[in-house]
Amino acid sequence: MNIKNIAIFSAFLMMGSISFGQTSNLRKTAKSIQQYDELRIAGTPQLGKTYIEAAKEAIDAAIIHDKTKDLAETWTYYALVYGNLASAEKNEEYATKAKEGIDNAIVLDKDGKQKQNIEVAQQLLGSYNFNQGVANWEKQDYKSAFSSFNTALEYMPGDTTLIYYSGLAAIQNQDYKNGIEKYKQLIDRKDFSSHKIVMVDLPKLYLSMKDTASAIEYAAKAVEAYPDDKGAAVQNIELNLIVGNNEQVISNIQSQIAKDPENKNLYYYLGIAESANNNSNNALAAYNKAIELDPNYADANLNAGVVLMNQVRDELNELNSSNATGAAQAAKLKELKEKLKPVEAFFTKVIEVEPANTSALRGLKQYYDFVEDEAKSKEIAQKLAEAQK
Repeated sequence: MNIKNIAIFSAFLMMGSISFGQTSNLRKTAKSIQQYDELRIAGTPQLGKTYIEAAKEAIDAAIIHDKTKDLAETWTYYALVYGNLASAEKNEEYATKAKEGIDNAIVLDKDGKQKQNIEVAQQLLGSYNFNQGVANWEKQDYKSAFSSFNTALEYMPGDTTLIYYSGLAAIQNQDYKNGIEKYKQLIDRKDFSSHKIVMVDLPKLYLSMKDTASAIEYAAKAVEAYPDDKGAAVQNIELNLIVGNNEQVISNIQSQIAKDPENKNLYYYLGIAESANNNSNNALAAYNKAIELDPNYADANLNAGVVLMNQVRDELNELNSSNATGAAQAAKLKELKEKLKPVEAFFTKVIEVEPANTSALRGLKQYYDFVEDEAKSKEIAQKLAEAQK
């Protein structure tokens, strides 16, 4: 997955608090950082290099001057200068100085006059750490990426992209506990663009921690949030089947069908549940109903074909292990080939809708092999080879 750096588009700095009674170094810092900030926001920070260097020289002097070393303004501009330098030069030492400036400015700003400028400095430091996280991600150093994203959140609390990226980094580092903690912060943020991914992945993360109960709990929440999402619904069914809630799952789906009998997806889900409950005939009937409602329903056609092939395979295995005579075997084999005929239509429909569906192509080739249609088998084998390239 590719993640992107963010640009810094903070508000212009508020300079009204600098008085002419203060030292020239502090005034020079204020003027230079404002000139640099204007160019930075315009997207041309390189043109402001002389300004930021002048600001650095002036603030380094102001920070040790008796008249200005204990002023909120001094530490605010110290944070702004080094925050900009940290972002521009990707310099950890400058980032540390920016943090020192923010911490001191917050303590000294008793009247709140530097609140807006402090917030700009925090945004600068948040952006620096965000971009450090991206750089670490690209190096596949996911532990450091998580640390950087997490630090950025201290300065940009509630930022959904940061929360998501920190969760992703934790997951990539197999730190599922922190991944879950970050993802759960996004549950109520349905406005977030990747909200569905978060909801559907949370149960998987709990499974990775062998917490099946929580996995089922959050799978249900995913379905509640996205009732029409196939992935969420299938996951919820599968998890409940794992813990033996087979009959309950089937009963719940049937209750939904009673309320919404034209919903093809419900029959598809019922087919999955019935199949998992070893009721292949019921599963095939459910898939056929879904196909009746939508003949182009590729997933239902594919599953119907698979169920039917499995039924015939089981019967063929029984035949091979039986003491049936040659004539009886031939008769049964003919019967099985006839029973399997619908498979051709099921898989052909899938390929019509999804030409590169390798599962359907493989199933169709197996069918032609079984009915000994060599020409068709070769044709499908060629298509399968193309799809697998």
